[in-house]
Parts: sequence; structure tokens; C-alpha cells
Amino acid sequence: MLSDIFLILIRIIRCDIETEPSILTKFVFETWKIKPPRLIMSIVGGAKYFKLNERLEREFIKGIIQAALKADGWIITTGFKTGVVQLVGEAIHDHKVTNPRSHITAIGCSKWGATRNRDALIIKKPSTNHYVDTSTKNDKGQQDLEPNHTHFLLLDDGTYYGYEMGDYRTRFVNEISKYRDANVPNVTIVVEGGPDTLSTIYNDLYNGIPVVLIDGSGRVPNLLANFLTRTQGIMTKKDDDSTNWEEIIDIENSEKLRNFFHRYEEEIRLGLKDISKGSKTSDETIDKLFKYFLFCLQPAIRCKIQIYSLDSDHDLDDTIFEAIIQTKQKESSKSQAGLHREQLLQLALAWDAIEVAKEHIIKDDLNDLSIETKEKLFFEALILDRPQFVHIFIKLNFNLRDMFYEQQTNNPWKLKWDKLAKLYNDNETKKKERLYLFEKCLGKHQIESEHDLDRVLRKLIGDYMKPIYTHDNLSLFEQLKTCFQRKKRARVGDSRASLYRNNDSEVPDPEDAQKEVRELVFRDLFIWSVLTNRIEISKILLSHMETRICPLLIASKIFRSYLRFASDNESKDLLSSQIKQFEEYAYECLKSCYNYDEEKACEIAIRRIDIYGGVSCLQVAVDADDKNFVGQPCCDQLLNNIWYDKIVPFRSTLSEQIRLILAICTFGLFAQFLISFRTEQDSSEAYFDENNPNDELKINEGEEKRETKPLKTKRLHDYGINYSDNSIWRSNKYSQPYLTYLYHLKHFHESPIVKYSYNTASYIIFLLLFSYCLLFNFHLPTDDIPSIHWTELLVIIIVTTMLFEEIRQFLCQDNRSLIGKLSNTFITNPFYNIIRVISYLLFYIGLILRFTNTSSEDDFSAAKIILAYDLEIWFIRSLTFLGIAQKMGPKLVMIRRMIIDLFFFIYIILIAMIAYGVASRTMYTYNDQTLSFDVRSIARNIIYPAYYLMYGNVDNELAALDVNSGSGTAIATHILLAFHMLFVNILLINLLIAMFSFTFDSVQTQTDLVWRYERYSLIREYFDRPPLFPPLIIITHMIELVKLICRYSRKKSTKTQTKTFKMIGAHRDIDKDWSEFESYATNLYARSLLTDQPSSTSTLVPSKVRQEQQSSSDTKNSNLPSQTNTGYVDLKVVTDDMASVRKTILDLRICAEEMNRCMSWMIDAMERVKMSKEPKPYIKAATTTNNTKPSN
Repeated sequence: MLSDIFLILIRIIRCDIETEPSILTKFVFETWKIKPPRLIMSIVGGAKYFKLNERLEREFIKGIIQAALKADGWIITTGFKTGVVQLVGEAIHDHKVTNPRSHITAIGCSKWGATRNRDALIIKKPSTNHYVDTSTKNDKGQQDLEPNHTHFLLLDDGTYYGYEMGDYRTRFVNEISKYRDANVPNVTIVVEGGPDTLSTIYNDLYNGIPVVLIDGSGRVPNLLANFLTRTQGIMTKKDDDSTNWEEIIDIENSEKLRNFFHRYEEEIRLGLKDISKGSKTSDETIDKLFKYFLFCLQPAIRCKIQIYSLDSDHDLDDTIFEAIIQTKQKESSKSQAGLHREQLLQLALAWDAIEVAKEHIIKDDLNDLSIETKEKLFFEALILDRPQFVHIFIKLNFNLRDMFYEQQTNNPWKLKWDKLAKLYNDNETKKKERLYLFEKCLGKHQIESEHDLDRVLRKLIGDYMKPIYTHDNLSLFEQLKTCFQRKKRARVGDSRASLYRNNDSEVPDPEDAQKEVRELVFRDLFIWSVLTNRIEISKILLSHMETRICPLLIASKIFRSYLRFASDNESKDLLSSQIKQFEEYAYECLKSCYNYDEEKACEIAIRRIDIYGGVSCLQVAVDADDKNFVGQPCCDQLLNNIWYDKIVPFRSTLSEQIRLILAICTFGLFAQFLISFRTEQDSSEAYFDENNPNDELKINEGEEKRETKPLKTKRLHDYGINYSDNSIWRSNKYSQPYLTYLYHLKHFHESPIVKYSYNTASYIIFLLLFSYCLLFNFHLPTDDIPSIHWTELLVIIIVTTMLFEEIRQFLCQDNRSLIGKLSNTFITNPFYNIIRVISYLLFYIGLILRFTNTSSEDDFSAAKIILAYDLEIWFIRSLTFLGIAQKMGPKLVMIRRMIIDLFFFIYIILIAMIAYGVASRTMYTYNDQTLSFDVRSIARNIIYPAYYLMYGNVDNELAALDVNSGSGTAIATHILLAFHMLFVNILLINLLIAMFSFTFDSVQTQTDLVWRYERYSLIREYFDRPPLFPPLIIITHMIELVKLICRYSRKKSTKTQTKTFKMIGAHRDIDKDWSEFESYATNLYARSLLTDQPSSTSTLVPSKVRQEQQSSSDTKNSNLPSQTNTGYVDLKVVTDDMASVRKTILDLRICAEEMNRCMSWMIDAMERVKMSKEPKPYIKAATTTNNTKPSN
């Protein structure tokens, strides 16, 4: 039964069976304009109803649909709605329902005479009625067309009711595969079937088409798969004659095959008779089928047959692909022609069949492919999200450098933007995923230029990251920033490539240049994979990169920023899991570095990485709120080193603290004799020549006429963190002790701990002066006291200099734009910064009122009130100095979070207060007071009484109600008061206490972690501060301002750099050494990510300090027998694991006891109701681990 709608949706052609397949092929492509396939699948088998195993049917349907979708494949069937074709049609229909935009080309190739309702198919003009009733009696031998097919080829031989087409389908499929020399692979899939199916298998194999048998589907596939398996062992047996089994033996010469398989002849014939039941078969037919069967068993043919069953190692789509590959290999070996590896690799990419591709196509060598082919395959692997193929291509040394970059003479490598833009814009499949949020962040459908990409990265990561794809133009605020910081001559690294740097005379080594450009490619691809949510590819790329920690932290920051664009909770949960995953990777990588070398690991965490926009690992981790990374021992040691700078970090013993306090109190004059400084890196062969204006180092070997070259003894630049880089001042004019003293004096005052101490003392003095001023010398100006006191003047100067320093710190933030600076100040860290702004605003408002409202004491009191409130805020600000203390720092975090909880809770309290105050005063007049409509009256009579009820002050309220205790309004107000006290004093107050307890516990459980994370901002602040303290700090500001004016007046073009909280190598070898160390130390862990089995870093080689300790202990115990176990064990990890095991055992013991108690209760209940006549069973008490003893 067909309808007009069905006739319109599908395309049908009726043609003579003698029509050449080439003509039909041309018609299909040029008239129907079907998209050329990359795979042709012919599905043959049972034409009658049959029952498949439910699991086998599910796997068959899934395999067919996946193969058609992955390879843009065509499905060729008989097109009749019966048997296996009906099953395929239902699978196509189910897929269309769930994926309406997906399209599968299914072509039915069958006999015109066997088609039911042929008259409906030749109607020239459709009826106005959309449904044409063409029902006739169910003639035997006629079948309905399967409606889910898209096209039909109906062959007319002038007969009716016959299905036999000979080898026409086979010839037609071969013509399609060879159309315009496309060489499209084709395969035949056999599901069930009888004698006709065996004939079809013979035709396809004879014409070189591989066959996949669905073992377990019944009849022919089962029989043929059985004997293919049973005869596998005799294939290696050599017979007596000289038969060449590599050549195909036709059925006309089947005697050789019959003699070879003679032992199986009887079984095969019985099997053929069994599968032919229900069909008219004669002995002659059985003989012909027997020849077909032997043809399939011969060695030259059986390689073209693959068997799929539920016990197979591969899925059906992989089995199909393997059959195609093996057939192509056989053909190429015979014809001595090259295997079409490009086409097969594209098919393998579409299938994601990496194991088959490695075994049969790649074979660890793709050198025969052209450069254009390799580039095409690599891009396709990236776009299709095939991580294993990307990994193989990189290992086979695909030239990624030339794919993405082009070399320029004496300039940075130029990115081929069109190549990278292709990856970002060709994401039609990925756009359907919920976690593809790049387009939302971009704000448009396609990325157009490098500026768009830099804008996205700036939005997701932060504008402290310099543009990595466009030129770095210095903004106005960057220019203003130089006004407040010291200048150092330095090379400015190009963030797009670190090979060529301004003012750098070093010529990069060609090999190093190749490595660095390769690193740039991996950077670009890693960022692309993270932005487009290709997580597995990002792991593959990570394993090939040298710098790994910073990219991992950048990925976690991008995913954290993506949370703002996620539309549902499930997407947010997935993003959160990815954030934790990449943070854990970064943590383990840094831990691996720390286990190898503690000092270098600290440098890795803080070094500036030019190819990632000049950021540092610690900078990104703090911005991404990665507390675990910042709180690990490596970062803790790093911050401790920065805190002490050139001073040797010491333990907080009383004697060392006293020596440090004495050195600070003497302003460092006796610091050299009281505290220890870091060991200087001296060179006995080098000295500084004051007459050399470029401060170059010269070799002094006693040869006066020897030409010398400048040497670089400094590892790190002075405008960055350089606590580990110490060089002795040398001079021919001054004595060495004098220079050493000045050197130590200078670095003593540049140490953050000393700056912190100076500023703390200065702040305490400021608070004392401010308090003294307001208490004793803040008077209304009169004739007797015409001017302000000197303490008040000093307070004004101190506050003003502190304001200048705050402005300098604001301008010197890492954020490069004004919006970024404001966002970092008032959104990222709002609590303390808002308090800072309020303190300055109140001070200057009070100061203005102090000089303007002088007409009377009442007017003058406004200034005193504002300054008094301001003084309290200044006292509160002093709590920030306690953040450096390990015990007090987390408590400040608790206070900050509790205040945030309180702000949300105040709204509930306020509602309850106003509700009771208004309702009670509406019902009852207290103390005969009349309310007036003004703020003071409402506050005194409604707000204040209700507020003080929270503290239990109910005496005045009850006394007022007892004046008219018998009145109805008084009684009603009593009831309302009781309810209010119950709701506020018991419920809400206890709820607030519970919230505070939760906040306290959440911080207390990770006290050390919170303290290490929070002290980062304080250490960074004092690292950047000038050595002088308020009010003397104004001297530093004025000096820097004069330098700025002089520099611009002279119009010098020298490049300068401001002081930055990063470690910067003085020359290229330092960066190279850092990168190589990070690559070596994290290589094992990065490789383990590919197998999803991260290795524990506790088993890695210990650091130098622990190695020395181990070697010393080995020396002491050298007389002991040598131990076979030479591995190192992290005792802390072992201790933590043991504690975890003990905790787990305790939990299990508690659960067992609870289970016994519940079971006892159930048994007692059953015994009471007499549910069973059996005696009550005895439950054995849980055995504790302490009582267990090992058996002898």
C-alpha cells in the first residue's frame, strides 16, 4: 500500500535488466545528484521472516548505522519490506526519528515484476487525494517496497514474481565504486539467508568484493563461518601437488578444491541441504552450491571474508573496515600497485579504527604520502576528534611546523592564520554538543581574525595575559604604570615567539629554533582543543609538549570561565569535573618536578612563559582559584623564598626572631652581623670594570693583550624575582668588605619581610597619631587655636602618601585594561578593597568638613563623627597585617566569609524586625507616644525596640504592655511578642550560629591550605612595594616621577621593563633549561595520562636534598647487607594511605555494628509476631581488627 507522499519522498527508476550498470551509475550521480559515498555496503540475506538474537540484532543495527554515518556510506539492499531489509529499514527509521538532521542514503535494487502495486508506481499525475488506495489481493511472490529507502532501481526482465537478478547488483556496485576513478571501497554483509544468498556471496567474492558474515544470524552465515573456522588449521598444510593456492581457483576447476576439502564434503552437503529446506533444490543445485561453498573456503578467497559474532574482539563497523583493508592489501600485492593509503586512512579516520589502521595501513611508516596528503589527514584527525590518530601522526614526525607556521628572515615565525581559523570554524559536529561553548563566548558564528581569538582568550583567561596572536601594543595605562615603578634595561620578549627578542644579539641555534616553533604549534593546538572541548586531544598534545604545567592551569581557567556560559546544571557539573581534572594534572606535574629538584621546581612555578602571553604558573593558578596548586609544598617553599628574598629563610626560633627584630630596629645597619644572607655566586676569573659603560664582564687571566668577550654571570633579571641569583659587587676602587656591606644593606631593605615590618610599624604609629589627634587635639578653630595641631598635619600627610601608593598598586596590577583593573579590584577581591576605598573617602570628606563646618560646635561635630567612623575602619584594616601569621591568617578568612553570610541573613532579620515593629505599634500605643511621619520617630519607636529584642531586652516592652494588661490590643501584642521571640531569638539566631559553624568548619579542615593561598596576595603586595614606608614613601614616588619626565624629555627609545612578580631568565639558555627540566620531570606522568592510569609521583627520583640525606644514611649503614629494593618511598604518602585504611576499617566496623543492630531489631520484631516456628538465630558480634591474629 503506497501513498503519494511516499512516492514524492523517494525516487524510483524502472529500467531494462539489460541496461548497462555504467548508464545507471551516471544517472544516479548526475540526475539524482546523490552525494558520492566513501563506502558502499550491500546487505543481503534472508528474504523471509527470521528471528535474531536480541543482542545480536542490536549490535547489527548499531554497526550498520554507525558505518553509514561515519563513512558517508550507501546501503544497497533488495528494497523489499521483508526479512533483513525490513530490519535495516526499521533501523534507518529509528535513527531518523532521533536524529532528524542526519541523512542515510539507502538504495533498493530489485525486480520490477516482484514489486507489489506496480500500477501505483507508474501514475504520471498524482491524484488530488494524498492517499491512493492501491490495495489488491496478496499475490504470492510480490512484496511491498521498504518505505525508509531513499531510492529504488527496479529492473524489468519481462517476467513477474521472480527475484533472481543474477550478478547485476554486483556489477552495479562495482561501477559505482569505480565512477570517475574514485575507487570507493565496498563490502557485502550477510545476515541469514539460503541458497540464493550463497550464490550472491560467490558473485561478490568472485568480483573482488569482501564479505562480512554475521555468525549467529542463521543458515548460510553460520554454516560458512563454521567451516571457515574448522578449516583454518589445514591452510598451512602442504599438499603433494604443485598447486599454487595464492591464485584463485574457479569453480570450473573445483576438483582440486574438492580433493583438498574431501574430509568435509559429506558434512558440507548435509549443511547445504539443511539450509535449502523450503526451497526446490535438486542434486544438481546442491552440487552447484557445493562448488560455491568450496570456492569460499579456498586460501586465496578466505582472506576476503570476515566473521563477526558476539564474541568478536571488534565491533561490527570495525570488522567491516578490516575486511575492506585486507581485500585492498591483497589486490595491491597482486597487481604490484600502490595501496590507496590516503583513501583508506580517511576511511579509518571516519571509523576511528585506530587498531586496524595501525596494523594494516600505517605500519609505523607514512613517508610515501605527500606533504599535502599528510596535512589533509592531520587536519581531518583534529576536526573529527580522533586523538589516537593525532598521536600516531605526531609520532611519525608529520611536519607540523610547515603546516601552521612559515619562516621569516630575522623575524618571528609567522602563523598561517587561515590554517588555524579552519580548525576553529569547521566545527559543525561539535556545535551540537552542549559543552561546545566557544561560539557563545565568541559572540558570532565564525572567528574572523587573530584579534577575535585574542579577545576570546582575554575574556576567558584575563587581560593580564598578553596577546599571543597579535602585536602587543602598549596601552595608556601601561605607560602610566611606568611612572610608579623602577626601570631596568631588558629585552622585551615577543609573546608570539620567544626565538627573536629585541636587543638580543644571540643567534638562535637552528635545532632550538625548530623545537621552539614546534612548541608554538602545540600551544596553538592545545588552546584550540580546550576551547572546542576536545579533551582527549588536549591530553595527547600535552604529552608532546615541553611546557605542561602552565597550559594545564590555563585550561582549568578556561573551563572555569565557561561556567558562566553553561545553560544547565549538568553542563556545569561536567565543566566542574574537567576543572578538577586539569587542576589535578597540574598539581601532579609540579609535584613531579619538586620530587626531582626542589629549587628548579620553585623556579618553574614562578617563571615567565613568553609563549603563553608572559604569564606564570602561580599567577594563573591564583586567578583560577586553584587552592590545591598554590597550597602544595613547592609553592609554599617558593613563597617563603620570595618572602625572605636574599635573606636565608630561617626557622621561627626565638633567637632568630630577636636577631631579625634588632636588624630591623637598626634599619639594617647591623644586618650583616645579625642575620645570614644567601651564598653569593662568585667567579674568581671575572670582575666588574667601572670604566665599562655597558657593565660587561671581562676575563682576567693575566694576559693583558688577550681579547676578551663579555660574559653573563647573572641568571635572572633584576626587575623580576631573583632570590636565587646573587652576584658579588667587584670594584678596583673600593674594598671588598665595603662593597659586601652595601650589597647586604641594599638587599636587606628590598626583602618583603623587611618592607612588611617597616609598614606594620608605620601603620601602628599612624593609628596612634590619628587616635591622639581625635581624642586630644581635634578642636573647633578659634582665635586661641587658629591652626591645626602638628599631629593632625602628619596624619594628613601619611594618609595622602598611602593613597598615592594605593593608586600606584592599582595601576601596576597585571591586568592591562582599566576595566580589568577595576574588575580585579572590586569584583574579584571586593571585601578588603571596598573597605580601603571607604576609609579614604571618609577621611577626605571628614577633612573637608573639618575646615568648612566651623560656624558652631554642632556643625563641627559632623567632621568628628565621620573621622571617628573612619578611624574605626582604619583599625579594622590593620587586621590584614595578621594574614602572614599561620594561626591568624585562616581566622581572617573565617571572619570575611561569616560577614558575607551575615549580609544575606540580615535581610531575613530585617523583615522579622519590621514586621513585628509595625504590627505591634499598630495594635498598641506604647507609653502614650504619638508617632510622627519622620525618620527619627520611626527609628526610635519601631526599629530600635524591635532590634534590641534580639538581645533579650524585653523589659521595656513588657512594662509598656502591662500598663493596660487587660485590653485586647495588649493581649494580642503579647501573643505577637511571644511568637516573634520564638521565631527570631530561637529559630533565626540558631540558624545564623549554624551557618557560622559550617563556615568555621569548612575553613578549619583545610587551615594550612587556606593560609598558603591567602598569603600569596600579601607577599606579592610587599614584593612590589618600595623599600621606604609612609610618609617617606613619597620620596620614592617623586624620584620615579622625575625619572619619567627626564626620560621623555630626552626622548630615549630604550626598552624598559617594570618590576614584575615573575622570574625572568637573563638569556635564552635559562628558559631552555627550565623547559627541558619540566619536560623531563613531567614526561612519565604526562605519558601515563594517555592510558588513564596516572602514575604516582611518590615513586619518582627524589630531590637533591633528599638524595643527599639518603646517601648520608647509606654511608652510615654501609656495613648492613645491601637491599634489593632500591626504590624511594614517600613516607608522607604512605602515612596518609595507612591513615586512610584505618579510617576505612573503622567505618566498616561501625557499619557492621549498625547492621547487627538492625538485624537484631528485625529478628525481635519477627519473633514477637511469631512469623516463623524456627528458633531465633544468633548474630555474631562484629570482630574488630585489633582482636584478629594471624593464623600459624
